[in-house]
Amino acid sequence: MPAIGFKYPNGEHISFEEIFEDGSLDLERMGIVLPMLRELAKQRPPDRKPSVTECLTGTCEAYLKRTEQYFIDPQEHAFALAGTLHHAKLERNADEDLSEISMEGMDITGIVDLYDEESNSLIDYKNAGSYKVAQALGLDFYLEDDPTGAVYLRKGKWGKKGDPKRVKRFWMNPEKADLGDWGWQINCYRYMLERQGKEIDNMYVQITVRDGGIQAARDRGVERKIYLIEVPYIHNDHIEEKFSLKRDALIEALRFKKLPEMCSEEETWGGKKCASYCDVREICPYVKETL
Repeated sequence: MPAIGFKYPNGEHISFEEIFEDGSLDLERMGIVLPMLRELAKQRPPDRKPSVTECLTGTCEAYLKRTEQYFIDPQEHAFALAGTLHHAKLERNADEDLSEISMEGMDITGIVDLYDEESNSLIDYKNAGSYKVAQALGLDFYLEDDPTGAVYLRKGKWGKKGDPKRVKRFWMNPEKADLGDWGWQINCYRYMLERQGKEIDNMYVQITVRDGGIQAARDRGVERKIYLIEVPYIHNDHIEEKFSLKRDALIEALRFKKLPEMCSEEETWGGKKCASYCDVREICPYVKETL
């Protein structure tokens, strides 16, 4: 029983049937046109095999999305939809045999955005905010005197009135670079492609920076709007262990209709996802316990 409808901005629910069959949508109140809602309403069979992305989310979240009825807040999926459209446009300009490759391995499914046979490169497209991009790049900074000779006009964080003004100089620190789940995702795709006989010499994520070009991004050292970042290799033993454990946990929960344990701190971004971003937070027993 996947998603069954949407939420209006005020929290009121409306079902897919009311929108797409009865024509009951209040378009002005929703503030989103029907083609976008149709894209967000697309569902996959609940009895499908686990996917790579499901194995990187909390098992409880994945289980509830497959077994319970819930309503989607379209506003929370704005960037995800933009990413989908971004992928679709790039796919139209790539060789159809080398883009959007569906795969399966370890009884897990996945879709590769692009495989370049000339360079044996696996490439995945991402849309992300500058905070995530700065983490992926490992951006660090040091302070130096402003080359203009400017001084502080009042006491501040890095000096007192009259001291030379300090400015940030950013550099990429490989020890701080953290791709997070992207690294696991791309390496799992590599693993699957290699099992299909593909040779992979390089892995990359191409990131479009959602807030690129504005001051908030520049303050984090993110100067460009598109980055191509190499993905470090993760040994196949670690890939097999991580994904097989998550696969088995979801399959077992579905088979016995047993609610998995609460998603981990890492999977819930320290609880932020439970508070504001998870689609099934309103029906999650663990979230209700904390309210």
